[in-house]
Amino acid sequence: MKKYFIYRMLIMVIFPMLALSSVTLAQQQPQTPPQGGRMGGGMGADPDRVVEGGGVFPTGWSVRTDANRRTGEEPPANQVVFQAKGDGFHTTLGPASTFYNPAWTKSGDLKFSARLTQLKKPTHQIAYGLYIGGTDLAGPNQAYTYFMIRNTGEYLIKTRKGTETPVITNWTANDVVVKEDANGLQQNVLGIEVKGNDVIFSINGKEVARKTKAELPAAGLYGFRIDHNLDVDIDQIQRN
Repeated sequence: MKKYFIYRMLIMVIFPMLALSSVTLAQQQPQTPPQGGRMGGGMGADPDRVVEGGGVFPTGWSVRTDANRRTGEEPPANQVVFQAKGDGFHTTLGPASTFYNPAWTKSGDLKFSARLTQLKKPTHQIAYGLYIGGTDLAGPNQAYTYFMIRNTGEYLIKTRKGTETPVITNWTANDVVVKEDANGLQQNVLGIEVKGNDVIFSINGKEVARKTKAELPAAGLYGFRIDHNLDVDIDQIQRN
């Protein structure tokens, strides 16, 4: 009886301690982040916002929205505002979007630049910019080269090939990029020049990168790419 009593006492003391240890250990384990990594695309703490009055664009212009990372479906165009404003455009998003116009197509040499102004402070690092070399933008094999800056002062060069987006130059800080101010206002002039075999990328009139046509698509549609939930003005457009 004495041994039985001792066993019962041990069980009553040890089991609760083991259970408490298991709970504590579980709480200490790192939580797995949502798949997809980037907030947005209908996921995470910053889902695509609902935009009213979208889906009606200036003559000739269309939009290709980025697929929702959770559902794989592309949000409808009515979640995108893209309208004429002064000598340029204004866009309010919704989903990340690429804007294209068949009249804006060029092979051979090209000089394309625009001033882009972020109007409202985003909730996280977010990007916008220009693209060139666009093909099949309405189809499954969309391709282009895009040149982006983000609110914290870095630039990026990537290509898109269908659903893949290979990096040419990863996010790189450069003092030439004007960062957003305390109110979220950010204004920079981005430029892409195709000259012979060179593709030259500039910010505020200063070259930041130089690539070759062999490295990236350069002939085709050119236009604007803006990430989700941004309000951006586009003006001082130069293209020839």
